[in-house]
Amino acid sequence: MALKPNRLYYGDCLDWMEQWEDNCVDLIYLDPPFNSKTNYNMLFAGLDDSEVQYRAFTDTWSWNDVAGERYGAYEAAVGRPGRGAVVGLYQILGGCGMIAYLTYMAERLAEMHRILKPTGSIYLHCDPTASHYLKIVMDDIFDKANFRNEIVWYYENRLSRKGGQFSRLHDTILVYGKSGKTVHNLIYDENWTPSPTQARRLERGYEVRKGDLIIYDEEKFAKSGIDESGYAKVYRSKAKQPPLGDVWPVPILNPMAKERLGYATQKPLALLERIIKASSNEGDLVLDPFCGCGTAIEAAHLLNRQWAGIDISSFAIDLIRRERPHLKNLNIQAERIPKNMRDAHALALDNRLAFEAWAVDRLPGFAPNTKQTGDKGVDGRGKLAHDPDDFDSRLALAQVKSGAKVSPSDLRDFIGTMDIQEAAIGRFITLEPVTSGDMHKDAASLGSVSVLGESYPRLKLWSIRDYFNHQPPMLPDMMNPYKRGAVMDAKQRHMVFNLRES
Repeated sequence: MALKPNRLYYGDCLDWMEQWEDNCVDLIYLDPPFNSKTNYNMLFAGLDDSEVQYRAFTDTWSWNDVAGERYGAYEAAVGRPGRGAVVGLYQILGGCGMIAYLTYMAERLAEMHRILKPTGSIYLHCDPTASHYLKIVMDDIFDKANFRNEIVWYYENRLSRKGGQFSRLHDTILVYGKSGKTVHNLIYDENWTPSPTQARRLERGYEVRKGDLIIYDEEKFAKSGIDESGYAKVYRSKAKQPPLGDVWPVPILNPMAKERLGYATQKPLALLERIIKASSNEGDLVLDPFCGCGTAIEAAHLLNRQWAGIDISSFAIDLIRRERPHLKNLNIQAERIPKNMRDAHALALDNRLAFEAWAVDRLPGFAPNTKQTGDKGVDGRGKLAHDPDDFDSRLALAQVKSGAKVSPSDLRDFIGTMDIQEAAIGRFITLEPVTSGDMHKDAASLGSVSVLGESYPRLKLWSIRDYFNHQPPMLPDMMNPYKRGAVMDAKQRHMVFNLRES
């Protein structure tokens, strides 16, 4: 299967990359989930309530049967890319969350190496929790001789961030090439300012050396013509700034930044523009296999590059297509995102978990579970924006049934889960509308909940056909599951519910 540029791909990047041909990508940037024990995109009950109602996604990894099987595949396959690093680190760390994370990453980095062109580069964005381990994995897969740089992204406008004894003020970006022929465009530090001594020399018309470049005020030098030693100056460069080094002081996005979309791990556009300018040319193909809210995608588009983005969250795909300022009017095609009922049935049959996550994202104010197996009948959660008038909880639960047949016992099990977790409301999602009278009676038996004087059914049966027929799921105002503490206003609720294709 050929990679089609200027498209978004919904699903696990490993599944997509395995289908693509060798040597088809010019530049890869990835900002994967860190193994930082940090839960992003949380819905909080409030400052005076310590209960965390829901984690939209988490980058916490744990050692379990799945991780053990993944490690076992490395241990058994002598020639597998990254095996040496994975097995060696296992000898040091043992079976733990870090090994679970590193085997997950090694699988995907090996595919990135395969699809990267010989002239291509990869930029791996990581934090201090895992960067030293990831570098060992990268040395193994990409060859330590192809290591190019360790870029320090310095948050120059951040005052404090937990990071041990000293506040952490930077992230690390590991840069590797696939060969010794990687594309590298010299870019300049536009924020460079001369030291007082350099400034005096420039004022007098003398040169200032910065690395391999000579910087000077061309007009003033033309008048002086000679340097301090009396020798005629040789114009070696007309650059006014020095070349960019490996420490990049790029401001993080403040809460009021115009480009902020409310996505917890969003990176500044300026950071991605530097990377793309440095290691690709116009027309080249840039891939972000963990594209999130699409910063790399938008930067590539603005710089006249082709691009492709992959994300396992359908919410992220929707966000890029509907909210990214320079992308939202392009009618971008998203592979595997259903456009109609036929597509929805196909996704449910092909990938049940992906369908469940996509279906939950159709409910304004809900976000799918990270853990999609053993979830006790819960596939998504949300939180009411206001306290109900007649109920002591603001928790909202959702369950999705992807099969053609749904039984009354499925609904009764979900009702039991709602009772145990004391959920104020529940939404039971099916592909096609439920026709069973008994199931409708069971749902109606839970009655209604009142919020700000308005009545809403506690449990409602709602289908994907209802979604495509523009029939809303009858929900009160909800908290925004992807923006801490924010209530979804009418525009946001309308945007979430109307993400269907035209």
